[in-house]
Amino acid sequence: MPVRCPLLFFLLLLAPAAVLRAADFKRDIAPIFKAKCHECHSEKAGKEKNGYVFDNLERLKSDIGPSCQIVPGKPEESPLMELLTAAAGDKRRMPPKGEGLTPKELKLMREWIREGALLEKGPSSKPGGLPPPKPAENKPGPSKPNAPATPPEKWTSTTGEVIEAGFVAMEGETVVLKMTNRSQPYRVPLSRLNEESRKRALERAKSPPVSRGGN
Repeated sequence: MPVRCPLLFFLLLLAPAAVLRAADFKRDIAPIFKAKCHECHSEKAGKEKNGYVFDNLERLKSDIGPSCQIVPGKPEESPLMELLTAAAGDKRRMPPKGEGLTPKELKLMREWIREGALLEKGPSSKPGGLPPPKPAENKPGPSKPNAPATPPEKWTSTTGEVIEAGFVAMEGETVVLKMTNRSQPYRVPLSRLNEESRKRALERAKSPPVSRGGN
């Protein structure tokens, strides 16, 4: 049967390619980080707020994975997305000044995370390009997401930033905290905390919080 509309036929051929076009880090995500995040998170510029940078891929890899700022396949569980979508005036909002990400940029960011948060193309790429996890030795056990938090206390980063939160648990090398103004647990790599806070986190991990509900 002859095709009556060549243009329509051509567009139908192109449609699958458009649908399969995945968000690409270099093309779609890196420019967003550069425009909206490098002012506070750039190794090249010497600005590493809370120890996070987006222009060094090796360091960015360490923030991609389960219990990290970017959870591959799960934008709704990624703390980064919570910060990017926070309302204007919220102290946690990223970027803290100027206009936030546009709806199109947020859509690309969600798609990139949902598709695995890959930093490089290729069939052998792993989410975030992370190597297989190594078995932990003499480290605190897995976290208990529903465990009660300790009373709020101050935690200090290696760059001097301070937050107030209760300790919940340790997930390998990640500290799980609970902030009063945040519904989801706040996860911080142990290496991002200063020496005093790191020691306290390890001590709290050995002594699980006691329920305050009574005898």
